[in-house]
Formats: sequence, C-alpha cells, structure tokens
Amino acid sequence: MIINQLTLSDNLQERPVDKGMAFPLTTHYVDLGKWRTSAVPWHWHSEPEFLWLIRGSLKVLTAHQEYALSEGEGCFMNRNVLHQMVGSPKVPAVFLAQLWDVSLLGGARGSVFEQKYLNPILDCKDLEVLPFLLQNANQRQILAHIRTSCDAVDSEAEGYEMIARNELSSAWLLMMKEIPQEARQLRNSENPAEARVKKMVLYIQEHYQEKLSLEEIAAAANISTRECLRNFRQYLHTTPFGYLIDHRLNAAADSLLASGLPVTEIAMNCGFSSGSYFTKLFREKFQITPLEYRKANAHLGAD
Repeated sequence: MIINQLTLSDNLQERPVDKGMAFPLTTHYVDLGKWRTSAVPWHWHSEPEFLWLIRGSLKVLTAHQEYALSEGEGCFMNRNVLHQMVGSPKVPAVFLAQLWDVSLLGGARGSVFEQKYLNPILDCKDLEVLPFLLQNANQRQILAHIRTSCDAVDSEAEGYEMIARNELSSAWLLMMKEIPQEARQLRNSENPAEARVKKMVLYIQEHYQEKLSLEEIAAAANISTRECLRNFRQYLHTTPFGYLIDHRLNAAADSLLASGLPVTEIAMNCGFSSGSYFTKLFREKFQITPLEYRKANAHLGAD
C-alpha cells in the first residue's frame, strides 16, 4: 500500500520503517501542492530512500549540496543525512519515495549482501544524495526499477513483495556502477557538527513561540554562539534566526488555514512581536498577505 502521508517525529526523524514488519518497506506518495509551504522541512531517516519525481520540479538540499530534479528523474538518499525538499509553488511537485529497512535487501545481519553490497554504499563517507537523470542510460534503468517497485506496492497483487524487493535489488546493483570503488570510504560515525545542528533545530521547533536568544539556541548543543552561527551556515545555509523566522512563518501559515483566529493573535502565538511585523515578513515569504493566503488556500484547511 502507498501511504498518502509523510510525518516527522519530534527529533526531525521521518517516522521510521517498522523493523518488526513482515515486509519492512514504506512507500509514500507526496504531493507538495498539499503542503502549505511547498516543501518538506529539514529531516532525516535511518533508512535508505529511493525517490521518483512524477510531476513538477524538485530541489533536494543537504548541508553540502543542492540537487535539482526534473519531471521523471529521481535520486537515492543515504541514511542519516539531514536534508530538505523544496518544490515550485507554480507547478507543485509530486513524487514517490520508498524507504526500507536494510534487512529487506541485506537479509541476516553480517550477510554477504550486507557486507559486500549494502554497507559500502550506506557507510560511504561522501555519498549523501545520488541523482538519477534521464540523459544517463544506466540511471534511466535505475529509475525504471524504482517505478516498477512502486507500482508493485501500489497494486498489492499476488507476489508484490517479491517484485518490489527484486526491483530494489536491481536498482541497487545498477547504482553501484555510479559510485567508483575508490569513493566508497567508510563513515566512522555521525558528523559531530551535524548532530549539533539537529539538536539546535529541534530546540527551535520546540520553543519557537518563545522569545529566543542566540545564546539559548547555542546552549541546546553545548557550543558557543560563534560555533552555532558557523554550524547553521554550513549545514542549513542560513542563520539560527533565519531558520527561526522561517519556522514561525510556516507555523503561522498552518494556523491560518487550520483555525479562524485573527491574524494578530496567530502572529503572537507564533512568536512574532507584532501583527504588522508578521504581515511584512509573511508577504516577503509568500508574496501575499496572511488574509489573502487564508482565502487562496482555504481548500487545504481540512487536510
């Protein structure tokens, strides 16, 4: 079954695949036209992911790179990589994403499949995202396997689990041709700076309604304010307050559609000092006023 919902847990982790499932794979159908900000916020997951873009265009951002995907293209997202997906408001991106527990392809712990084929990619030091583009013949084949796997899950026909797993295995083998042997350097552990960013972002999401200081945000990761600023620039390409304002605006956009509260009250609830300042920033981000946004997107309020 394809899931029409993608949810993130409190620590920015996408809801993990249930390792106790008889078939530990989830397939998400994501229509960013139904996401009020046309973007999936910064998050991570402990499972590898294959993505296929059905419609529109999509930017996949990590701390170090930005990848642009066009309709029909896709990518591999490695496990434990902090990333964001941004679509165009004009032509909302629609994509399918499959996440699975390593055991689906690797079998028993320590197996030859895990050691020889999976771990060299999953633990590759420099591999965060690998785009699959239509002009590359090998990558077109990878995309075809991903689509077939998604179609099998959608159909739930007899043997769909075997088909989906086989298609993912075929895609994985072809993907290995895209990564030179010498590039497969093991990642010993999570980057400490990235772990700190996750802590600070989580702190902001938990306290965005309050008056926050740079010192408080830095203290969430037990680092100096200077290091805090450097980490945000390096990994999220913004400042702590830039991220805070953006998160407040996204929360306010949700509240505009989910409630009938006055704009000023929503502004105060989301941590803004005044309704006029909130309206100014909201217009800069969304190109319309809060009331115009509420009217234009009223059909999303029931989602």
